[in-house]
Amino acid sequence: MRVTNMRLLAFVAILLLLCGCKSEEPASNDNNRVSFAKSNYTFGVVDNEEWFEISVVATEAMHSNQNIGVEVVAAESSAIEDVHFVVESHTVTIKEGKRNTAVRIRGIAESIEPNTPLEIKLNLLFNDNKANTATITLQRCCEFDIHNFEGYAVVTSTWSMQYMNRDSHLVHTYADKSEEGVVVIEDMFYEDYDIRVKMHNNDRLNPLATLCGAQVLGTTGEAFGTIYGNGKLMMGAAPDEYLSYYSTCENFLLLYTEMYVEEVGTVGYFGHILEWISDDEAERIMREGL
Repeated sequence: MRVTNMRLLAFVAILLLLCGCKSEEPASNDNNRVSFAKSNYTFGVVDNEEWFEISVVATEAMHSNQNIGVEVVAAESSAIEDVHFVVESHTVTIKEGKRNTAVRIRGIAESIEPNTPLEIKLNLLFNDNKANTATITLQRCCEFDIHNFEGYAVVTSTWSMQYMNRDSHLVHTYADKSEEGVVVIEDMFYEDYDIRVKMHNNDRLNPLATLCGAQVLGTTGEAFGTIYGNGKLMMGAAPDEYLSYYSTCENFLLLYTEMYVEEVGTVGYFGHILEWISDDEAERIMREGL
């Protein structure tokens, strides 16, 4: 019986030893999955200094530091690495006990043309498998400066085409000092009737513009040769499907509006493009015309 007890004790000791050894082995990350947090990202590139982060997440916390490869799929990208963008590192690390990290890229602003979005296709490499793909779009943006929308601009409008027998004409604009982001278009169509437009700059990828409320554009006598309603021709916001916006890189404004007469009705919806030009070009137009 004593021998049996000794064998039992020895067997228990071996089991404890085996269990103790197993607990000291690092847990495997083989079943952990890593992916980009989203499949699509869009970044507005203003300069060469700003870094953009593309979030990478794991399904569970890592049991040890894990390196994940970052592959640029050149064949499926319109942006060229080191020409249009830079990847900070082709290896990112999710640290022990963590679930996330980020791939960092920055654009090369002077190599990206305005209105020509470029795409980057990225793959993550983990556990010898391409775990996930993301598409990153780089769009050239310029810093908003209200003073770039001051001075002379050429207006091309469907209103003037239809009611004024001309395609384009020259106007002068200035920034309204009493309200940030507002441009005043002097005598936009008719003398002594200025139009105020708000240029929203809170989202560089969506530089939207709106009228500063309904405004008097002119008189119905000037526009139509007779008096309708109260005699005031109004300019108001067009329906939501007509999106008004501007470009900070190319200094133009596309504005959609409704023309109407109160208590009479809508004349129609019209589009107006303002393109800001240099003083020298404005002087040439004054001499030679458009």
